[in-house]
Amino acid sequence: MKSEAMTDKRILVPGARGDVSFATYDADERRYDELLDGDGLLRAHWQGLIQRLTADKAHDIARRALELTRRLIVENGVAYNVYADPQGADRPWALDPLPLVISQEEWRGIETGVVQRARVLEALLADLYGPQRLLAEGLVPPELPFGHPNFLWPCHGLVPHGASWLHVYAADLARAPDGRWWLLADRTQAPSGAGYALENRDIVEQVLPEAIRDLGVRRVSDFFGEMRESLRSRYDDSAEPRVVFLTPGPANETYFEHAYLARLLGHPLVEGADLTTRDRQVFLRTVGGLKRVDTIVRRVDSGFCDPLELNPHSVLGVPGLVHAAHGDRVALANQLGAAALESACLLAFAKPLCRAVLGEDLRLPSVATWWCGQPSAKEYVLENLHALVIKPSFRERGAFATRYGALLTGRERDALTADIEAHPGEYCGQERLLLGTTPAWSAGRLGPVPFVMRLFVAWHDGDYRVMPGGLTRFDPTGADAIVSLQRGSVTKDTWVLSASPTRDAPATMLAEPIAVYHRPESTPSRLADNLYWLGRYLERTAQISRLLDRLDPLVRNEIVALDAAVVKDSLRILLAAQQSSAADDATTGELAAQIRLEADDPDHPGSLAANLGQLIRVLDQVKVNLPPEFWRILRRLRAIAAQGHPQLESDFGQQLAILEALGSETLAQDMGWRFLKLGRRIERARHIVFLADELLLPERPEGEPAAPPSEFRLQTLLHFTDTLFTYRSIYHGVYQPASILAWIIGAPENPRGLCFQAERISAHMAALPEVLAPRAVPALRATAFRLVSNIKLVDPSALAGDPQLAQEFFTGAEALLTELNNRLTQVYFSHSEVPEAI
Repeated sequence: MKSEAMTDKRILVPGARGDVSFATYDADERRYDELLDGDGLLRAHWQGLIQRLTADKAHDIARRALELTRRLIVENGVAYNVYADPQGADRPWALDPLPLVISQEEWRGIETGVVQRARVLEALLADLYGPQRLLAEGLVPPELPFGHPNFLWPCHGLVPHGASWLHVYAADLARAPDGRWWLLADRTQAPSGAGYALENRDIVEQVLPEAIRDLGVRRVSDFFGEMRESLRSRYDDSAEPRVVFLTPGPANETYFEHAYLARLLGHPLVEGADLTTRDRQVFLRTVGGLKRVDTIVRRVDSGFCDPLELNPHSVLGVPGLVHAAHGDRVALANQLGAAALESACLLAFAKPLCRAVLGEDLRLPSVATWWCGQPSAKEYVLENLHALVIKPSFRERGAFATRYGALLTGRERDALTADIEAHPGEYCGQERLLLGTTPAWSAGRLGPVPFVMRLFVAWHDGDYRVMPGGLTRFDPTGADAIVSLQRGSVTKDTWVLSASPTRDAPATMLAEPIAVYHRPESTPSRLADNLYWLGRYLERTAQISRLLDRLDPLVRNEIVALDAAVVKDSLRILLAAQQSSAADDATTGELAAQIRLEADDPDHPGSLAANLGQLIRVLDQVKVNLPPEFWRILRRLRAIAAQGHPQLESDFGQQLAILEALGSETLAQDMGWRFLKLGRRIERARHIVFLADELLLPERPEGEPAAPPSEFRLQTLLHFTDTLFTYRSIYHGVYQPASILAWIIGAPENPRGLCFQAERISAHMAALPEVLAPRAVPALRATAFRLVSNIKLVDPSALAGDPQLAQEFFTGAEALLTELNNRLTQVYFSHSEVPEAI
């Protein structure tokens, strides 16, 4: 039923034809609706927002809200990896700009209940991995924790450093038809979603800024400021504690959030390979050596955190981490083994646990649950199978998915009954809750959708604090059977109203910047390695692309003054650049066809397609350390690679040029930037040496005397090294072999010349930290100095007239560049022993 006051208010919904009135908002009478009460009237705490959306210019607000939300999601690179979706990698985040609004009075009750829940679970975890008194008293059946795949016996006896087992806890809540909030699930492993909730708020603040300010919506950013302070104080033995975020890597579904939170809180994002253990301590591998880690924010599942003590097949963890945790030398958030509480069956025992642990009644009820391992509960579940939701006791085993009794056929219900009778401990039944609804823009209209709200709790200053907001999720189809991001759910910002506008409320999240992690020697080795190879693959891909741009002019003989021999040699150089060769009797057309064919072959290691694939792979590894502009380029490059013909894409070269410019002009010139530039300079120097060697020293029959390079060949060298224009402007078109070689090899002012690259390499080497290997680093710098010296001391006229001298020079330069690469890898990336300089 709708009131007249509501039906004459109208709001434009983008995608619909004309204005859509609130008469189209049909609340389900069986469910509790957040927007309208039972009489169809607006609830009081929604009135301020709805008045803005139904104002005279509401159509502008609505259109801007959806358009700006979509644009900001793309610009910020917000993504969620959906494993079941073939396009799941970097799938754009789904956000409805219309928030869920919760009144201040109602929030107080929710907040108190969730904090109480966190305290109970904290005490239960401490007991399970300690005295196990609660099990002995029968408050929890031993089969549940001991049968849980995530109960980790090697962690028994752990005492968490930093006072709490659960640093972060999340609770999934839903509204029942009578208006009460019920808890659906506990998340204790490594709860995800807090970072997405903050990103949602950042976006919605740009979409509806006046509404957030004037309605007094409580900030969520303060929660993260407290989280940062708490993480830094968990290990109080260090004046400058080092905190790291441990992630499974870019393939993880919530990797965006891992990177977002690490960057926001000012801590390194690391993978298991970045860490090592020594003497029951954890260390971060950096370009400045091993740096002790005091606190690990764990986003890797417990069982995969230590291949020595837990899962021997894991490549995500840190060998020896459990041993270090037992030695009280590192704090973990959350503590290993915390996922043992993630079982739907435990909800059945929440009431007596709360009374036994806290001496209080449970404030936030759990959805009614019956564990079939108890005979009376099993009997009830079997009698009411048609009305219940049947869940696995331990979802990690993956034996079956959640089933809804009302949706099963008779045969399916009989089979499920037989399985429950045979394996009762593997099942539990839950009441099917008719989820409450909230307004959403879905399918081009404003309508009610069933939703689930996830709230986040963090340990701070001796107790738990709740984020005043959360991550609300709904199925855009309107179904309420499963509300899951993996199955395409959409998210909402959650507004908790306060008593007054937030116009002058202070933000504490960024009040105290952390500088300790920006010291040059603290750059993680894997990050430096990836940035170094980003530079190399970017330069290599751009070089091959530019060489292929010369293909058609070469075939038309426009560049080399109709010298057919040089045309063929140049085409063979293009093949050599792709690590290919051709038959001696191949025609010009055959050579060109082979070049084009191999350029698009991703399985050919030196092809343009293969190098583009490597460039994309490395960009994926380091994108979280790069500005959003890099993410947009990455998406475009990935689309180009998927087409299969990168050189035919009109903007491919432009994308590479933008990427090169971004690397030079937008990144902070820190230690990571130096490794990126080193990769580019070394790769460019190798390319110059390769081209000069191929063009100045062509193969000749055995016994035939060497001849100096022809003028045509030297001009081709200028063209292939991208120095033809600059040479002409300085030497006024006089093509003398000595001057050409002087410009390409010895001129320090030529940015595409060999001397320029060598000097930049030497300058970057001089800035690298030497505390890691005080003997090896000087040897590395000496190698760079020898490269510069050899280039500056060589006589270009002698090179032009003596092919034997030219051969020795280019062979020596290539050897020094290879030595630089190897020494750099050994000293800063692999941390292996390096010999002294020869």
